[in-house]
Amino acid sequence: MSKKTIVIGVSSGIAAFKILDLIKLYKKQGHDVFVMMTKKASFMLSPGKVEELTGNITYMNLFDDAFSYEHILRKRKVDHIELAKKADIVVIAPATANSIAKLAHGIADDFMTTAVLATQAPVLVCPSMNDVMWHHPATQRNLTLLESYGYEVLTPEVGKLACGTDGIGRLPEMNVIAQATYEILERAQLLAGKKVIVTSGGTSEPIDDARVITNRSSGKMGLALAEMAYRYGADVTLIRSQNSVASHLSIKQIMFSTTEQLSNCLAEQLNNTDIIIHAAAVSDFTVKKAGEKLSSSIPHSMTLSPTEKIINGIKKINPEITLVGFKATSLSHSRVDGNLKILKQALPAGRQVQDDSKKLFKHACADYVIVNDISRPDIGFESDENEVYILDKKKIMKHIHKASKREVAKEILNTIFINRS
Repeated sequence: MSKKTIVIGVSSGIAAFKILDLIKLYKKQGHDVFVMMTKKASFMLSPGKVEELTGNITYMNLFDDAFSYEHILRKRKVDHIELAKKADIVVIAPATANSIAKLAHGIADDFMTTAVLATQAPVLVCPSMNDVMWHHPATQRNLTLLESYGYEVLTPEVGKLACGTDGIGRLPEMNVIAQATYEILERAQLLAGKKVIVTSGGTSEPIDDARVITNRSSGKMGLALAEMAYRYGADVTLIRSQNSVASHLSIKQIMFSTTEQLSNCLAEQLNNTDIIIHAAAVSDFTVKKAGEKLSSSIPHSMTLSPTEKIINGIKKINPEITLVGFKATSLSHSRVDGNLKILKQALPAGRQVQDDSKKLFKHACADYVIVNDISRPDIGFESDENEVYILDKKKIMKHIHKASKREVAKEILNTIFINRS
């Protein structure tokens, strides 16, 4: 692995003294290490000793005694922003319940929390606390929030705690934290050099100046795929509907409303692209737009006209692109009960799924199809979770059981692009 900039955030857990060993591990591998600490962490860990090991200053105060806003305005540089930008990864160790709560809710009241809020680098959180604090619903909810932001959370170890009790809450060993750090950094190279387009959200076809025909797609699945591809090092463009979920990462985002706008956008973007994951829910129908807002006091009739199948034109524009299509369908729970063995028997026999998937492979020349069930209220449209089946032209590659859309996105990319050997 090439030299990386690793930023460690140290909060005031008793285990903070162990971070000296973590610094040594990073430095042994040739990485540049910066440390930021909360003020109370300095009771457990000497800033001077940290500076001696890292060769860099230790960041603790947002405003030092010599702070001058005139100097900031002249230089246009702020320490916590500069550190946030240069980081290849941020490792919070130990992460106390208090620091986890602050990070989960965007509270930026010291150098560390402000820098983390400003970074777009991967963040690895290493909790350390009393076992009762770990199990508290507030802590668990905060950890779930952090994971929803894309942060990685290392589960603490079980053993003797600083308070004298035995239980979960021990900071993981330094070699475990270091290994997790390297895995995240290596993951960022998996799709390096690849240009990826992800479409997300649902199109809207105008009826009049106020009303539209649309669908229930929130764009959450597409967003998760775009952000995971970005974490894997790809150059990502997210083409999303106006009302879909936006990304806070440095991902190029282009917005559309209608099927025609999405089609035109893809025509402009597809050349020189390696991969497209077409997760957008495209309206199957459009109507002739009324010249003015329709009156609600009288009945109206509309004629629905089929829209173009955008996915069928993608490989006509770029024949070399790898095309991953999504197929939203309704699976019978009497036929498919989540067991992969039964799925392999039932899915090819299910005429609707078989025919719909074949159409994408035949007419769109799709390389892979992701089938997801929209008949269940707990997954798919509008949900934070999903359950999908990955098909290639010959077989069912994998059944991804119900999980967060972020985890599903990770499994999709791993199955199709990373672990094919």
